[in-house]
This record gives sequence, structure tokens and C-alpha cells, in this order.
Amino acid sequence: MMNTPHRMSPLTAFFLGLFGVGGITIGAATTVVLFGMNVVDKNATVLTGIVENTVADLPEFVERLPGLVDALGGRRVPGYVENLDVRVSFVEDKRSGGLRPVMAVTNNGGEVVSVLAVRVAALDVNNFPIREWTEVVATPLAFDDHHWRGPLLPGNTRHLRLSGGWRSISAEQALGLTGAVEIADIRLEEASESF
Repeated sequence: MMNTPHRMSPLTAFFLGLFGVGGITIGAATTVVLFGMNVVDKNATVLTGIVENTVADLPEFVERLPGLVDALGGRRVPGYVENLDVRVSFVEDKRSGGLRPVMAVTNNGGEVVSVLAVRVAALDVNNFPIREWTEVVATPLAFDDHHWRGPLLPGNTRHLRLSGGWRSISAEQALGLTGAVEIADIRLEEASESF
């Protein structure tokens, strides 16, 4: 006697496929969840250690905080502006094909400038501002970052390449372009020494 194979009905094939895909999906989801829980467990241990170390070091940080605040502070002396020579010009930026604003600031006084922020306006031939922005020229601390340039010592000149090149300025606008500078904030170092 010969055994004749029976064909599977389309409905049976559909349900077998559906349950097969469902089983694979449940298995994959379980694996992902277990792996995620393992990662969270390891990172939670690291995070807990960071929090414990931070809390342990907090009293020492609080003791040093007044010195840091003093370094970042300074006294505001608007009259010291007379000792600063600030020049803005616009030069051709060969890399971008536009203009690049540059600034030179000289501290002609005997104090250390710990904070100096200026508002710069680019004026056309009719003294109409076509661009304006704020630049931080001096900061209490210096880091390898153009936003933290450090204090400006007496007798020193700081040369700055200012924010952004300008490709959209026409040749006519560039010919008569001038820079106007307004001192927005100036602070001198508290314990300044004469040089």
C-alpha cells in the first residue's frame, strides 16, 4: 500500500506561519529585554559609584567654591574703557570666498581685564547696520576654546578672528563696510597687580 501525502490547506499554512513568526518575535524580544536589563544593571552600578563619589567630594568642592566664584567674578569698572583700544576690520577670507571680521584689542591700562564682552555692528556706507553680534573678548579663565580666551593683561594686544564668514555680502557692500564696537560688559580682576 502506498502512502499518499496530503496537501496542507492554505488556512493551516497561514496559522503555522503566523505562529512561527510570533514565536521567533517573542524569542527575539526576550533576548533584547534580557540584554537591555544586563546593560542597565552594569550602568546603574557605574552611575551609583559616580553619585557616591560626587556626594563624598561635595564638602571639598563647597570649600573651594568661593575661590572659583572670585575668579569668575571681578569688579565692574565702566571707566576703564578709556584704557582699551578696540579696532574692527573686515578682511577677505580666501577659504570661504567671503569676508571675515577681525578685531584687535589693546589693554593700555595697568589692570587685568577679566571679563570683556563687546557688541559689534557691521555698518554699510550709510552707517546702516547690516549685521550685529556679541563677542566675548576676555574671560576669567583660559581654555582651549574660542569662547574662553582668558584675561587680557596690561600692555597686551589680543587679535581675534570673529564669528562667521560672510558669503552673502555683495562687493559693493564690502567696499564701504566699517565696524562699530560697543563695550557691553567690562570687569577687572579683584586682586590685580601692577605690571
